[in-house]
Amino acid sequence: MKAGRAGGELTGYASDQLRWGLNEIKAPGAWKTTKGSREVVVAVIDSGIDKDIEHLDKNLWANEDEIPNDGKDNDGNGYVDDVHGWDFRNGEESSKAEDLFYHGTFVAGLIASPIDTNKGTGGVAPGIEIMDLRFLDSDGHFYTSDWDKLIESINYAVDNGADIINLSIYASMNPPPSVHRAIKRADREGVLVVGIAGNRGGQVRYLSSWDEIITVGAVNKEAEPADFTNFGNSVDIAAPGEEILSYKPGGDLASAAGTSFAAPHVAGTAALVLSENPDLSNDDLKNLLLRSARDIHSKGADQKTGHGIVDTQNSLEATSH
Repeated sequence: MKAGRAGGELTGYASDQLRWGLNEIKAPGAWKTTKGSREVVVAVIDSGIDKDIEHLDKNLWANEDEIPNDGKDNDGNGYVDDVHGWDFRNGEESSKAEDLFYHGTFVAGLIASPIDTNKGTGGVAPGIEIMDLRFLDSDGHFYTSDWDKLIESINYAVDNGADIINLSIYASMNPPPSVHRAIKRADREGVLVVGIAGNRGGQVRYLSSWDEIITVGAVNKEAEPADFTNFGNSVDIAAPGEEILSYKPGGDLASAAGTSFAAPHVAGTAALVLSENPDLSNDDLKNLLLRSARDIHSKGADQKTGHGIVDTQNSLEATSH
């Protein structure tokens, strides 16, 4: 039985879409301070990342204790040749399979792809590293039999040095308590978990209704809540989520919409903040992101955009104060 899926859909794009999301969150202003540190790692728990495309290959996290392609578990962590992460869907080296759904590559590009001024693309934090953890299938779905894969993905991120987890998925049913325990452990260990409000235009449900997750809603180019974005008291913050441009497997550009693509703007911003202030606690990082957000829609926190649109430049300036 299907239990959930990735939270976004591909659309067509026009040239005037280029960079609007980055400009909306004021990322270029933040880049004057930092484009990110290689010491900061964002784990993308998703459908896998095409690690062969030039836009992402230089930003992949590398397990320095593992010797590539020697067929051995050099670091003794239970995973053989887990150089860039792990494919929990197929039980093998990260994203080795050729049946990748576009979603994970797209999300990774939004977080950390290099800035390309000719194409007008780039990730929010192009200087950080991405850990590739796949658990969705080739259609972007997961099933009731996959909860353990999600738990293992979360635990791998925590145990192998991730600072942030981007979790652009939603569940269509209540997960078992063991999933919540894994999220709580990540939070307790100082790993920020960034999740999505969802795309049904209804109430936020699992997993992002949990307090340990910073829940991201989507706004459009008019800085208004996207029609599809879910709402509720658990929505913490918002980010661009319509007509968003990034890379799909193979390296071609595509446009997509969904709260799945709002969350990476927040994960990338958090990565820049940690690059400047790696000693921030999880709670302090969350609070900084929320108080630095640009209030929109209605005065004060609201159920669709939370504290407002994530403001990368404001967040970096607040870090130095």
